[in-house]
Amino acid sequence: MSLLAPSRSRHAIVLLLWVSTLFLIWQHYYGLDQTVKAKTPSSTRPEDAQDTERTSSIALPADHPQPPQHPIAPAPPNGIEALLSSIAKSTEYFVNVVIQPSEFSQLGSRLQILSTWLAARETLPSLMSSSQITTLDNHIERTIISLFPFVRHPKQPKNSQPFATLRQTFQKGSSGIVIVGDKSNLRYLCHAIQNIRTVHKSSLPIQIAHAGDNTFPPSLRRFIANSAPGVTTIDISTLLDPKPTALENLDAAPALRPFAALASSFEQVILIDPKTIFLQPPTTLLQTHSAYKSTGALFFHDHLHSKGDFKPRHEFWQSLMKNHPPSQSLRSSRVYNEGYASESDGGVIVLDKSRTSVMLGLLHTCWQNSKRVRKDWTYKFGTGDAESWWLGFELAGVPYSWESRYGGTLGWLLVKNEGKQDRVCGNTNLHLDENDKPLWFSGGLVAVPEDMNAMGSDKPGTGGYDVPTHWMVDGYFQNMSKAMGRDCMWGGAVKEVGKEEKRVLEKSIEAAAKVDESSRGFDLRTYKKKKVGNE
Repeated sequence: MSLLAPSRSRHAIVLLLWVSTLFLIWQHYYGLDQTVKAKTPSSTRPEDAQDTERTSSIALPADHPQPPQHPIAPAPPNGIEALLSSIAKSTEYFVNVVIQPSEFSQLGSRLQILSTWLAARETLPSLMSSSQITTLDNHIERTIISLFPFVRHPKQPKNSQPFATLRQTFQKGSSGIVIVGDKSNLRYLCHAIQNIRTVHKSSLPIQIAHAGDNTFPPSLRRFIANSAPGVTTIDISTLLDPKPTALENLDAAPALRPFAALASSFEQVILIDPKTIFLQPPTTLLQTHSAYKSTGALFFHDHLHSKGDFKPRHEFWQSLMKNHPPSQSLRSSRVYNEGYASESDGGVIVLDKSRTSVMLGLLHTCWQNSKRVRKDWTYKFGTGDAESWWLGFELAGVPYSWESRYGGTLGWLLVKNEGKQDRVCGNTNLHLDENDKPLWFSGGLVAVPEDMNAMGSDKPGTGGYDVPTHWMVDGYFQNMSKAMGRDCMWGGAVKEVGKEEKRVLEKSIEAAAKVDESSRGFDLRTYKKKKVGNE
């Protein structure tokens, strides 16, 4: 899919790309989007202060194209050669001036420049000779390798076009579900698979991603693959270079998620958490969600909570946007503008990787979850990978969509008492479709025992399951203490769980209980029945 309007003349496109490239280079090198770090004790490191000083004092190469002196530069005498010359000089600069872990905005600027090159590659082949196309391809690949060395296939270290090779592994027109699996989330992983296969009868293929035998040994992979039809496993560390990211045998599932989406062979990816439960078929996200169709990237909001309690996080975000014109998505964010704790619930991420723009946003998100960046920056100012998704797309200048509402709560009704309003309580984050019908929730099917006691459950001894009865959105959310065992929302309209949602929940719990029962007495190391007594 072209990034530019097909109705424009080819020569106008050459001029547009040439001017756009020079303007973005001007922005990049003359400090219009320099990263300014949040000045907080948790974010200040001497080496990163040096990184930022280096970035802000970048000098252009002597023969580098100068920034345009007017809003519209004159057309180059030979458009393609001038464009390639500009790209060549920029490539050398990008390769030699390495992005540092603190330079989120600088990386975004380079991706915006790269997007114009990729647009030229998609739009102008008929005006270019074969040697010019090869030259442009080489510049694109060298730049991508310099920014994202993890795109190389471990078994193809000398491949000069790893990005193109990676994209060729995506099955054209394919779509599927990706879940990161490890030993710690096995129970919820099985529940999610049964919710998709048994309850919704979805035939979407499911890939369980992991990063080596230590996190997801062969015995568990066999068990998962046999748990339902159309379930396979993929080892990310054998598809992407694990060295730049420290992915191999990594237990930190949040860091694996963006790389799982990147490495998956699906062209359209629904990335979900093991504790995600669908109340409608997951294909709804691909087939009828207009926000997803508009941009090819759909994210979901967290609850609005803890207003004003995460000032270092907001200072960090604001520093990144100092010279980055915020998108409409960010300008309309209540979290960004009003100081709430977190923007994103990463329980579902939907991406169309056939769109070049989406791939660039995804690469930025992956970079944020690479070892040094996630350790010193991403996870200091966010919860796992959750905020890195929208932030990567925002800084790369890539359009993305949000659901229309912030997260709600699915649970049980606590009738008002002592002057308090009715509350819906449960450890879930509920999300609606575009018709305000419950679509999915994060948090899993297992209600903690305190929840069951507080809600007066009449189903003790059922493995921690109970069917939620009510839901609420657009209310005030409060994280309750662990001793109380539940979160609550109040102030919004209380809704009863509908017949269809109740059926899905009951069937999902029934399927989950069967999985629990079938796995009792098995050794997780071998997944064989444990011997009892003299057996």
